[in-house]
Amino acid sequence: MKTLIKPAPSLLLLATCLGLGFTTPALAQSAGRPQPVNVDQVSDFTYLLRVSNPALERSEVKVVRLSNNAVLFHNASYAHTLGHKLNVRELPDGEYAFVVKVGKKTHRYTLDIHTQMQRSARLGSVSMPSMAVR
Repeated sequence: MKTLIKPAPSLLLLATCLGLGFTTPALAQSAGRPQPVNVDQVSDFTYLLRVSNPALERSEVKVVRLSNNAVLFHNASYAHTLGHKLNVRELPDGEYAFVVKVGKKTHRYTLDIHTQMQRSARLGSVSMPSMAVR
C-alpha cells in the first residue's frame, strides 16, 4: 500500500508542472502581442501616436475639439503601421480627443489642455497695538 501512496503525490506534481508548462507560452504570446494603438507623451505638449494594423484594414487618426466636434487633424491609411508625432502646444485651452479607428474598432484618448496661472499668498506679521485683545 505504501508504494501506491508515494507515486500519487509525484504524479500530481508532474501533472501540475506539465500543466504550467503548457499554459506559460500561451500567456507569454498574448502579453507580447503589440497593442493596436499606443499613445505616449514624449514632452510637455508632444505625443507619439502609433497604430498597428496587421490586417491592413482602413485606419484613421483624428484630433477633435470636443466642444464643437471640429476635426483639427485627419489622416487615413491602409498601411501595416502608422505613426504620428502630434504637437498640441498651440491649441487653445479646452478638451480634445485623439480618435483612432482601425477597421471597425475605435480607440479614443481624451486630452485636457488648461493654462494654469500661478497664484501665491504670503502671510506677514503686522504689529498693531490698538487692536490688542482685552
